[in-house]
Amino acid sequence: MRIIAGIYKGRRISMQKDIRPTKDNVKEALFNVLNTRISEAHVLDLFAGSGALGIEALSRSAKEIIFVDNSKMCTDVIYDNITKLSPEGLAVSIRIITKDAYASIRLLCEEGKKFDVIFIDPPYYKDREHNSHCRNRIRKCLKYISIYDILCHSGLVVVEHFKKDIVPENTERLALSRQLNYGDTTISIYKGKEKYD
Repeated sequence: MRIIAGIYKGRRISMQKDIRPTKDNVKEALFNVLNTRISEAHVLDLFAGSGALGIEALSRSAKEIIFVDNSKMCTDVIYDNITKLSPEGLAVSIRIITKDAYASIRLLCEEGKKFDVIFIDPPYYKDREHNSHCRNRIRKCLKYISIYDILCHSGLVVVEHFKKDIVPENTERLALSRQLNYGDTTISIYKGKEKYD
């Protein structure tokens, strides 16, 4: 898998065999939509897997990236990928958390963290009968983000999911603003309700 743009453009990152990567065309389209929001942004990458989305944000000059995955194998891969890029000279804060997404959201709230962009990309499958876990994870994450208020006033929550899966239009504090379709993948983008209205 390669980094699409930014200071690490063209560099390849490693990933586990059982991780479903965000396809290059989807990643490129997504970051084109996010555009200038990434530079100097505080970014949270939930269900980070190989860290591809957070690393793309790093390449595009994000100020802070926190990677979260409950798999130690995944967070080890993320650590190796970050280490190979050697970002020590950059003015960026990088943190890797091996913990489930919901516990991490609570922890980050307790620390007073706020994010400009939150990525939610849980594992999903084309078989809808076996995809209920993904839908539940998305709903629960959106609920936790609303309850624990970790999104900046003008921030975005970006959810990647199977195109046939229905995601909530609203939570207590979030409203679905836009959806983008790329083959079997849909990107659903949420804004804070006060910003959206």
